[in-house]
Amino acid sequence: MSAVKLEDARRVIAAAEKKAKEIGQPMNIAVADEGGNIVAHVHRVRALLGAC
Repeated sequence: MSAVKLEDARRVIAAAEKKAKEIGQPMNIAVADEGGNIVAHVHRVRALLGAC
C-alpha cells in the first residue's frame, strides 16, 4: 500500500477548494489513502453533510 503524504493531500484539497469556489459550490473535501484512511479533510459552511 502506498502512503499519501499530508503535503500532497493539502495540495489536492487546495485544488478542490479552488474549483469549488470557481463553480460556486461549497464542498466537504476528503483525501484518503489506498486503504480508505482519511489523510486530510476540510468542511465548508453550507456544504451538504451526506454519505455517498
